[in-house]
Amino acid sequence: MIKLVVLDVDGTSIDRDNQFYDDDIKEIDFYKEKGIEFMFASGRDMNMMLDMIKKSRIDGDLIINNGTQYRNIEGTKNIAHPMDEDSFRKMIPILQHYDYHISIHTTKGKYILTDMESYWQKHVQLLMKGREGKTLEDLPDTTFFRRWGYLNDCTSVSSIDEIYQQGALPLKVDARHLNPEEAKGVRQRLECIPHLNISSSYEDNIEITCDDYDKGIMLKEVLKLKGLSLDEVATFGDGLNDVCMLEGFPYSFAPANAHQEAKDAATYTLTKTGGHGAIQEGLYILKDLNLI
Repeated sequence: MIKLVVLDVDGTSIDRDNQFYDDDIKEIDFYKEKGIEFMFASGRDMNMMLDMIKKSRIDGDLIINNGTQYRNIEGTKNIAHPMDEDSFRKMIPILQHYDYHISIHTTKGKYILTDMESYWQKHVQLLMKGREGKTLEDLPDTTFFRRWGYLNDCTSVSSIDEIYQQGALPLKVDARHLNPEEAKGVRQRLECIPHLNISSSYEDNIEITCDDYDKGIMLKEVLKLKGLSLDEVATFGDGLNDVCMLEGFPYSFAPANAHQEAKDAATYTLTKTGGHGAIQEGLYILKDLNLI
């Protein structure tokens, strides 16, 4: 029987506008009442998860920063696995050379190597790409789409040294590009640096963490803490950063919009897309299998 359901966020639980599907939430609420635990496993940091927790009412444990951090609901465990410092120092100048929008997720919040205004304006440009005819005000009033939310828990510094001097340890780097075609070759250069795990959750981003932890490895640790086996958990994910928690898990699901590698890794490929019924469809399958 399934006792835990683990959900990726972007592209799986929510759509491009950060919206949940009402019927997904109803289905989650129904099975929560039956005692099944739900938790998120996301590339997002804690600040960017606040809206997700509130809207979904999934207030359980969290795997965040692509599996380099785990926080339990009681607040008694906060496990973090920082990046190798030498690798981090080598990687940042490469991303800067290719003009990436860089967010550094650390044990002390988000750090940026530019001023707040430039950072925000680049984010707005990325947000509005592909949204012709819309303004920022047309987008949902959520943390990701508003200045007050996106810059919350954000510290601007002028050098990598300042990050470490303030006692912050980098857990993940999120790098986004307005025109990914212009950054061809960056991934190959990054792959030459040891101790890095390089993945992505969208076409325009690169997500970099330490190479000894990812969502799948952290999830297996969490299962041990909870005394659960692989066949007592169901996982949902759509991106390259989700392959590790789909592959090898007997009850894993990829929505219709998932990256092909995620579909290949999952046990089930769904007909519905993320944020538009994929979770509900997966839960129906588990019900038909008499697992929930």
